[in-house]
Amino acid sequence: MKNNSFAHGQELPLGLSMALAQVPAAYAYFAKLDPLQRQQIIDSAHCIRSKEEMRGLVNSLSNGQITDTSIF
Repeated sequence: MKNNSFAHGQELPLGLSMALAQVPAAYAYFAKLDPLQRQQIIDSAHCIRSKEEMRGLVNSLSNGQITDTSIF
């Protein structure tokens, strides 16, 4: 079974984990963020209610467009 933990014990929501696995550029960007920024994205992912919204979040990550996670 896959462990959805990230650095420093941050638990990734399953939907975010699966979406990041499908978009390597988004995962690479996410991995480079500092722990606070990663946690803000994880917290935002908990509010997402559809696959389309999750894809939008991950696509933003893959484009390096997320600098202010308060937009979620």
